[in-house]
Amino acid sequence: MNSFCEDEFDKIPDAILLLILNQISDIKTLTHCKTVSKRFNSLVPQVETLLVKVDCVVSTTSSESGDWFSLFNIIKSIFQSFQDLLTSPRKLLAPNKLSNSPTEILRGFEKIKKLEIELPSGDLKLEKGITLRWKAEFGKSLKSCVILAVRSIEYGDQKGSVCDDHDDEIDFHGDGSGGLKLRVVWTISSLIAASTRHYLLREVIKEHKEIDNLVLSDRENEGKVVMNQQGLKEFRVHEEENGGGGGGGGVDLSTSTVQGWKNNRTVVPAVRMRMRHESKLDLSCGVRMRGATLVVVRPAITDEFERRKNWKSEMEERQEDKELALGAFDGVFGEAVEALMKRRSYLLEMNSF
Repeated sequence: MNSFCEDEFDKIPDAILLLILNQISDIKTLTHCKTVSKRFNSLVPQVETLLVKVDCVVSTTSSESGDWFSLFNIIKSIFQSFQDLLTSPRKLLAPNKLSNSPTEILRGFEKIKKLEIELPSGDLKLEKGITLRWKAEFGKSLKSCVILAVRSIEYGDQKGSVCDDHDDEIDFHGDGSGGLKLRVVWTISSLIAASTRHYLLREVIKEHKEIDNLVLSDRENEGKVVMNQQGLKEFRVHEEENGGGGGGGGVDLSTSTVQGWKNNRTVVPAVRMRMRHESKLDLSCGVRMRGATLVVVRPAITDEFERRKNWKSEMEERQEDKELALGAFDGVFGEAVEALMKRRSYLLEMNSF
């Protein structure tokens, strides 16, 4: 009976098994699948869709703390989790090749086209009650970033009486006491988180040249870095033209200072930010958002020749911003974005950092 079942299973074409394995996608499960049989061991490396879930955050030994150090903790956790994957089962790589580098664990897969890495939590630890969502698209550098920040979210019976709907208004023309400075800090923090995640992906991109869709997100859905086929091609061309500078394994785990991780992120170019704000949003699903701010960030064209070459009217730029914003989030946050896009916008500019 066992012989019969084995023969029948062997009749299943490799293409069908690969289709099933691609639906599994989870790298831990696929790693265990390699130990099932010689056939599975040969098929798993051909999987084109992979999901890597990072399980835990490893604390640094530094006594200092704060939002910036939480970014470094997240980065360390990624490498530690890759190391955990490698230890079970150990057959994925030879013992003398065990490493805490993402490129090492992924070298067991030869044809990755779609890769998603999921962190256990967001990078930013803001004050209690603040909800932050961001989505950034990259090529060789930042192409766009949409940021939605909300001071508080109330559901149904949680809604209190409206005292002063203008308590959370942003002062765009005064000294920033109305909240503008705070929103700018949130924006900069989001851009730093995005550029740090982008830097982390560089060795993976160079190692796996067939990847045409890459996402680095987190389980809390705080932020997401996206690189599509065009962005990945742009990154690779840039690396080739510049000799693939930077080398190494992405992040130096021996570094435990703020300056250390600052050197391990992609430079954010000069940008222009179009900001919209509403002190109170009542959405159709019965949710009320207070202090909702939407920021659409795109690189500023500083070169005069490029500026003239790529000149766009105010209407065209606003339309592009709208498309970016509406495509960034779904659900209640998507509805909030749609409502905020109807509000007055304010344009701010920021130098490269």
